[in-house]
Amino acid sequence: MKTQYKFMNIAAVIVTGIVTLALLANMVILGKYAPVTGAVLTALNTTVILAVFAIIYMSFVVYRICSGRMPKGRSLKISLIVFSVLFPLVTSIGKLLNVNKNEIRRIFVHLNNSYIYSQKYSLNGEDIMLLSPHCIQKSFCNFKVTYDVSNCKRCGKCSIDRFLSLREKYGVKVFVATGGTLARKIIIENRPKAVVAIACERDLTSGIQEVVKIPVLGVYNERPSGPCFNTEVNIENVENAIKFFMGVD
Repeated sequence: MKTQYKFMNIAAVIVTGIVTLALLANMVILGKYAPVTGAVLTALNTTVILAVFAIIYMSFVVYRICSGRMPKGRSLKISLIVFSVLFPLVTSIGKLLNVNKNEIRRIFVHLNNSYIYSQKYSLNGEDIMLLSPHCIQKSFCNFKVTYDVSNCKRCGKCSIDRFLSLREKYGVKVFVATGGTLARKIIIENRPKAVVAIACERDLTSGIQEVVKIPVLGVYNERPSGPCFNTEVNIENVENAIKFFMGVD
């Protein structure tokens, strides 16, 4: 089954659950609290209607982007907010429906990237941060680059050398982080105007959700040796993300 249909199934379960709970709540309120039913039921049912509409709207937008069609920026933004709020519930329902969590994470990152690409940017290179996980460095390398990428000896055996070439070409800031805590610290201390983040589905999803005030374009790493070990990345995708933030064709 295609990813968009799996997501629609998850959304349908959530909507059904919300409507069922709302009907039960209406029955309880009508049965036990008749004198105050008017205002309470109006507030409850209005909230339910808005929630159901938001979920259906988000599902429609996700379906379109997964089908290769690009909705407008405002639609993407609203859907991204709704998805972020419902993300724990979506993953829980997805688990019950045997939907891999990484599939859901990929939808979220795809939605985020689609929204970012629907906007216009014209930033200087020094305002853009290229943030990479430490597993991009080869395990046999003895030179620590997590605090200073300039320690790289540029042997060309991993992507760090190519990141430095991008820094020289565009003037972007390049950092390598050992985990989410250090990544957040780096972003807070350097205050970039945009971030190109390289990571797995899990780390990209959590990072995008936490860095809400800065546009983040997620680029998946490649894991030929398994997760968190000697990972790689398509450097062309990284460069294209940098060029987009700079407004360069």
